[in-house]
Amino acid sequence: MSTEPVKNAPADAKNEIAGVETRRLGYSLYIFLSPDKLECRCSYVPHEQGSMMTRDELNGFLKTSGVKEGLIAEAVEDFAVRAAAGQMLSMVLLALGTAAVPGTDSVFTYIAQPSVITVSGTEDDSSDIDMHNVQTFINVMPGDKIGRITPAEPGSTGRTVTAQVIPTRPGKPLSMKVGKNITLQEDGCLLVADIAGRVCLTSGEILVAKEYVVVGDVNFRIGSIVFNGFVEVRGDILDGFNVTATDGLRVSGNIGDCQIKSDGNVSFCGMDGQERGTIECGGAVTANFIHEATVTCADNVIADIELHSCLVNTLGRIMVNKGAIVGGSYTALRGIETKKAGSLASVKTILRAGFDYRDKPDLVRIVTELETVKAQMEKAQSFDDIDRLRSARAGLTDQLAAIRQRSEEHAHAKVNVKSILYDNTFLRLGMTPKYKIEERAGPFSVIENTIEGGLRFLPLTSLDVRAKDIELAIVREETLKKEGTVSEKSG
Repeated sequence: MSTEPVKNAPADAKNEIAGVETRRLGYSLYIFLSPDKLECRCSYVPHEQGSMMTRDELNGFLKTSGVKEGLIAEAVEDFAVRAAAGQMLSMVLLALGTAAVPGTDSVFTYIAQPSVITVSGTEDDSSDIDMHNVQTFINVMPGDKIGRITPAEPGSTGRTVTAQVIPTRPGKPLSMKVGKNITLQEDGCLLVADIAGRVCLTSGEILVAKEYVVVGDVNFRIGSIVFNGFVEVRGDILDGFNVTATDGLRVSGNIGDCQIKSDGNVSFCGMDGQERGTIECGGAVTANFIHEATVTCADNVIADIELHSCLVNTLGRIMVNKGAIVGGSYTALRGIETKKAGSLASVKTILRAGFDYRDKPDLVRIVTELETVKAQMEKAQSFDDIDRLRSARAGLTDQLAAIRQRSEEHAHAKVNVKSILYDNTFLRLGMTPKYKIEERAGPFSVIENTIEGGLRFLPLTSLDVRAKDIELAIVREETLKKEGTVSEKSG
């Protein structure tokens, strides 16, 4: 008997397989182990003389070759039977080890998707996108799911047919750090936003930022902004680019023909709305100047230099510190103060103080219906029609009184002019009619004259001094004068 390496042994497509030949009088057995020792294959060549190989001999040869694990019982049995029958066999797989399974790396998958805003304002992944309105960062609200971490898997070791352990490569943990304003749930795998803001990944750290700072202009590089937080623009907002910021907006430069929306305060240098720009603000608006824009505001509108040709409606005050309110229409629930009103060119300017602009649609409807009822009463031909119309008129009058009472609860029907009011300026206080005012030098305050009707022009007082209190004092004084006059006559 001889045992020696097989020369010119067959090779499979993947591994060069080295083998060992065992020779007997009746046969030759070739045992091949793959280089990684995960496979054992055998070939058998019967000779013309001598006995065939037995099952026990096959098991002994395999054991001598170091094959200890992974024997395929059915294959070994079949190989032994066919060898005993004198059949030639080639590269039959008799033992199979277990390969090592490498670990999987930890990965992070976003659940919240980046916003892509199209011209219609809907999310869309099509190629037909208005480049004014492209936005790719992720907006989240408190409780929103940001993403999920799939933990690393360690993998599993393998074993060769010779019982050697094959080491594995464990999965790598996530290198990304979880930063502020994010809570981990579900055993640290689910990332949930704590606040409204923007998801940021900076220097390997993911966090939710409640501020979005644009260093420079809002232009094609940035696109329009829709952000659940505070936006700071350290430049200008160019024409056609819109900004929605829930917590407020601060612009170092100017705003063009844009739509600006915020639940917080909005401040900027100036705005040239070109009769199309708008501001919808849940806080206060502060600027140097605003030209040709529509402003709807829940708090004060303060311009340092000028309001020109605007439509302004606010539940706070309108104040221009150094310049004028020129052209347009301005309604403020809590009063108006300006250095100048109107212009030398007599540009039509309307100032209305002490009125809630939100009541205007109902007020217009009620007045229109009252006029209709009045016209119908003039043509009524039966008592039933007259009674019905009187009832309708009473109901409309009650609605009008309710609007007046609701508006007057927070109203401050007062206009302050510190320098001059020019011709073609119209004043309206509360629910009073609109009065056209001729040029008048200031300083003065204007309130409603509840005794004689019309307006009262008085020495200038602060907007903090309420018109109701001034009028009440005047009414009391007039009453005392009348009572004194009556007393003198009766005496």
